[in-house]
Amino acid sequence: MPSKNQRNKANKSKDLLQIIILVTVLVGFIGVIAFAYLSKDSESVKQAETQISYEGQPMIGDANAPVKVMEFGDYKCPSCKEFHDSIYPQLKKDYIDTGKVQFYFTNYQFLGEDSITAGIGGESVFKQNPSAFWKYYDVVYANQQDKHTEWATPEFLTDLIKKNIPEVDAEQVKKDMENKTYLKDVEADNEMAVTNNIQRVPSIVINGKVLENGLDYENIKKVIEEELNQK
Repeated sequence: MPSKNQRNKANKSKDLLQIIILVTVLVGFIGVIAFAYLSKDSESVKQAETQISYEGQPMIGDANAPVKVMEFGDYKCPSCKEFHDSIYPQLKKDYIDTGKVQFYFTNYQFLGEDSITAGIGGESVFKQNPSAFWKYYDVVYANQQDKHTEWATPEFLTDLIKKNIPEVDAEQVKKDMENKTYLKDVEADNEMAVTNNIQRVPSIVINGKVLENGLDYENIKKVIEEELNQK
């Protein structure tokens, strides 16, 4: 029969083993939680490829602003309209108008042939009058129709331009849409989106970082502030 001292030693060894097991489990649990948190955070922002080009893209804001924000969008996309109506005004007020952000719009037109037409229309307006592009951006989203119908026709878009953007030659824009004058520009934008693994619209790129959710303004602000703090 084991002596009392032997039993005490055995009990102490058992207790020590239980403590070691408990600590190991706790460390493992904390590690899993930390990994999940970091994974979630990394899913909200991922590094884009380096082929983002801002040259020749419509831009609003101070050209010397330290942060560049680019939207990849489709004029027929309902979520892009949601970004335009809900997120863009906040972004403009908080960062564009205050000289902190240069904001760019880049075509990623793929929801239909008339998406391409609308993209060509935007390029034509931009070539005529760069500042007028932002009126086009506003008025097309304000008059967006059902994405399942072919509504963004040269006739429809020309009528919008005539009524809302008098400083632009609407008939020239119509000719450019009908003749697909700036098709290569739209295709180049689409190719840049694919090259940079842009998988949805709207997608927001902030100083080369692609945000997974372009409709989360709090996350957009967070990333912008991080970029500003690095300057």
